[in-house]
Amino acid sequence: MKNRIKYLIFSLLIVVIMALCACGRKVPDDISTNLTSESKKFIMGLYSKSDSELYNEIAAFDQNGQAVYAEGYRNFIETREQLGGLLNIKDIKVSYSDGNYVVKAAYSAELGNGEMTLGLKEDAKEMVILSFTPKYSLAEKMGKAALNTVLGMGTVFIILIFISFLISLFKYISIFENKIKAKQTPVIETKENNTVSEPENLEDDLELVAVITAAIAEFSNTDASNLIVRSIKRVKR
Repeated sequence: MKNRIKYLIFSLLIVVIMALCACGRKVPDDISTNLTSESKKFIMGLYSKSDSELYNEIAAFDQNGQAVYAEGYRNFIETREQLGGLLNIKDIKVSYSDGNYVVKAAYSAELGNGEMTLGLKEDAKEMVILSFTPKYSLAEKMGKAALNTVLGMGTVFIILIFISFLISLFKYISIFENKIKAKQTPVIETKENNTVSEPENLEDDLELVAVITAAIAEFSNTDASNLIVRSIKRVKR
């Protein structure tokens, strides 16, 4: 049992050593020199081209299915806009990792520092990585973070002030609504009744009484002189 454990530990050590050897494989001098020289030319060539020329090449890369080149060129255009023109290439390192040669080139520009990462397969016939990134110092990072914080807080305060201003206008809205309602309320005018009641026509009433009396006397064969007729009052309706 102990022998098996020792054998297992020994096997694991061999695997780890082989992995470390593979990761730390030294790049041959001729390949390192060639990649260093070509990387410098590549960076300087990109900086010598205008944006329109680069976009034309990007369109060609997209048509040919060369996504790594197309994305790398777009990345370069964005980085150049941030850093400005090239000043000098400071350092280039070539390493080997996972079957690929990796080139990291540090350079300085007008507005800061940048780094190009370029990855080639071991046969150097196909590019697998191409990227450009700005490299900021700790002070620059802290300055950008502080600026972003100030801008964020300023934006929040402006929004709060605007909301407070809107809330303060609500009272004027209610006043305006009340004025509109007051204008729409109908005004009922009271008119005095100046109608003068006309005096009753008594002559017509007497004639009516005489006619009724004669009719009753004729119907009952009674002398009309014996009938007592009270005054008739006209009812207004």
